[in-house]
Parts: sequence; C-alpha cells; structure tokens
Amino acid sequence: MPPRVITRLPVVFQASTSRPPYGRLRRLVPLTATVVGLWLRWRVLRLKRRIFGVEAMEGATHEFHLRSAEAVVRRAVRQQGLIIKTCQFLGSRADVLMDEYVRTLSLVHDRVPPRTWEEMQPMIEDELAGSVDDLFAEFDREPIAAASLAQVYRARLHDGTPVAVKVQYPGIDRIVAWDLEIIDLLSRIWARLESVIDFRPIAQEMQRNAPDEVNFVHEGRAAEEVAALLADRDDVVIPGIYWHLSTRRVLTMDYLDGIKITDIPALEAAGVRSPEVAHTLIDLFNTMILTHGMFHADPHPGNLFVMPPEQPGGKAQIGLVDFGLTKRIPAEFRDQLIVLTSAIVAEQPELISATMGDMGFRTREQNDETYTALGEAFLGDVLRSGKAYADQAMVAEINQRLGKVLRSNPLVDVPGDVILIARVMGLLSGLGRSLDSETDLLEALMPYLDPDAQAAS
Repeated sequence: MPPRVITRLPVVFQASTSRPPYGRLRRLVPLTATVVGLWLRWRVLRLKRRIFGVEAMEGATHEFHLRSAEAVVRRAVRQQGLIIKTCQFLGSRADVLMDEYVRTLSLVHDRVPPRTWEEMQPMIEDELAGSVDDLFAEFDREPIAAASLAQVYRARLHDGTPVAVKVQYPGIDRIVAWDLEIIDLLSRIWARLESVIDFRPIAQEMQRNAPDEVNFVHEGRAAEEVAALLADRDDVVIPGIYWHLSTRRVLTMDYLDGIKITDIPALEAAGVRSPEVAHTLIDLFNTMILTHGMFHADPHPGNLFVMPPEQPGGKAQIGLVDFGLTKRIPAEFRDQLIVLTSAIVAEQPELISATMGDMGFRTREQNDETYTALGEAFLGDVLRSGKAYADQAMVAEINQRLGKVLRSNPLVDVPGDVILIARVMGLLSGLGRSLDSETDLLEALMPYLDPDAQAAS
C-alpha cells in the first residue's frame, strides 16, 4: 500500500498556539503523556501484527504512523523549544522514516506558528537599544521563518543592504533549560524500558551544546570562523554578520535569496540538478569535518538554501545559515576519525576496535565483533552498498543486525563528538534521498582519507 496522502496537516497548526507552556511541570506532563501514549499504542499494534500478520495490518499500520506523526507535530508546536529541534532532525530522515513522518515532521523546519510582532518588538528594541524605525530603513513586521528558538525577519539597512534579523523568543532560555531536564529524565526512563538504543549520551551532548544555541554572539562568531575556513570555495555562501546590530538575543546578517534545498520543483525551474546539489553538499561537509575539524552540525532543510547560477551553465551555490550548533573537534580526534574511517573501508577489525577504544567508545565487554558491527553500522554498510545514501531497507537491516550484537554487549559510553557527526551523517543521508543523489560515497570520501591529499590541502 502506498503512503497515504496527508490531508490533515492544516489542522495540526490550527490546533496550536504561538505561546508555549511555561514552567517545568507544564512542559513535562503533556510531553510525557504524548510519548507514553504513542509507545503503548505502538506496542499494541506490534502485537496485532504478530497475531493477524503484517500484510493484514498494513492499512492500520500506515494510519497509525500518520496519526502518530500528527500527534508529535501538534505536541512539538505547542511545546516549541528543543522539542521542535528533535522533530527537525527526525523530519530530515527521509532515508529512515516512513513518508508519513517525513512529510509531517518536515513542517517544523521553518513553519512553526510565529510569535506576534507586539511580543517580539520589545525584544528587538531592548537588545539593540533603539527603535526599529531608527535602526533600520525598512523592517517587515511579518517573519519570513519561525523555528525552534527564534524567528527571522527581513529588513533593510540605511545603506540599502538587505538583511535578515534573527530574534530569540522571549523566555526561550528558561524553556531550553527545562527541556534539557525533561529530555534527560525521559532518556533515563527509556534506558530502563529498552536495551538496544541508549539515548542518554544524546541527552548529555544536548546538555553540552544547548547554551551555545541560545547565544547569538557564539552563533555569529562561529559563522565567521567557518566562512574563513571555506573562503577558497566558490560553491558555498555564508551570510556576513552586522555586529553593530547584533547581541546575545538578536543577530543581523546578510539576507540570502535562495531556494530551500528540498524544493525540487523550484530547483528544476531554476535549471539546477538536485543530484549535483547533493554532491556539493557531501563534499562540503567532508571538507568541514575531515579537513578543518569544524562543521555546521545542524544541516536540516530549514538551514540550507541553493543559490542558482547567475549565468546558464554556472555553478549553483549552497547557502548555510544558523550556526548555533557548530562543532569543533580536536585535531587528534579528527585524525582518529580518519583512521577509523580508513579501517572500516579496509575491513580491519583489530584497527577498528583499537581506534574506537582510543576515541572513547566503551561496551560492556571489550571485543572486536561489537566494534566491527558498530563501524559497519556507522559507515561501512552504506559505503559498500553502491548506493548514494542509506535507504529504509538498509537501515532496517543494519538495526536488526546491530540490535542483536548490542543486546549481548551493550554500549555504555559514546564520545559526544561522534554523536554530532552521526547526526550530520544522518541528516545528509536523508537529504541525499530527497535530492536523488547519485554520488558514490566511497569515491567522494577517499581523497579525505589520503594523507598526501590532506597535506596538500
């Protein structure tokens, strides 16, 4: 049965409010109820599938996933904060999740119900110490995007320069703090119920990164640093920052007039081939991670734009925005990552095991089999598959095989840097599917594993 057409999406947003619940318990209780309710209904469905058969329950399965996706989005747009960011990540995983989830969860990339101008104007004027009319020649009161922690307005400086002004939601720092506590609690409860996947390391990594995401000074500086590292590339655009109109809660930057990276009809109309965009994107992140050791760690479709070439036959550029989640990895860790990737490609179990141990991976029992299985799941399977991305069937097979290994020898510690790299790889894999990528991933990766190529760069 093909995925059902999603017709109820407007209701998801009509039922929402732009003001999130404020207070620890007011955020914990409804989110926990939603998660537990979906988990219990999924276990009931699994039981019915065993009793009546998978084929007989196919229609009910699709309906369950559609209703679940809608319930998740409804809860996310009510909660906002870090819950939205979780949905942004999941909605980008077209390689893993069913279409019901991808289509529905992708709505929260940049279309969260916005806060009113009356609520946001004081934030702008208090932060910038002046009235909007004095500070800007023009300022559109309707936001062009609204996401998890802030919304973005289009404006124009007095010299005529078009800019984007990112404004943090009032009180979002407290909401983020509460969400971190809630996510930590739910991850610990989950660890008691399920043994295969442990979300606690992910929760810990969120704890480490969240303070930077609500600090726009950090975001602006990270954008400038990455722009400097990629200055020799002509296929990427990173907006410049206007520091005299920026603070911890307001960030003014160049306005990028581009096409959302997953808007395939618009790309085609502009004469841009989506597989070429996917190829550029993969090479761009290979450069950031393996050459420079500093990368944009949140490449969901709301943060990626395509600037079509000005002349026919020219090169399209990728615009990167939102550097709140930017990761710098130590040179030693980057070198270990290159060694690990090379060992996975060459199928060297002892080197895989030794390198993963040096990087900080820990399992209950030390053995090469578990580390090899982790390495294959992390990268090896998709590289040797001949595919440009990990599709749903491959991911299901990997999870089944990995689950069997981890049930007998669970992971007890995962380095936080790897969690973000795995997140980026997952997002890029989902984008690869959306863009119909044709890139040979192994061929694209090999130049970055060659020491001579690295030295030349």
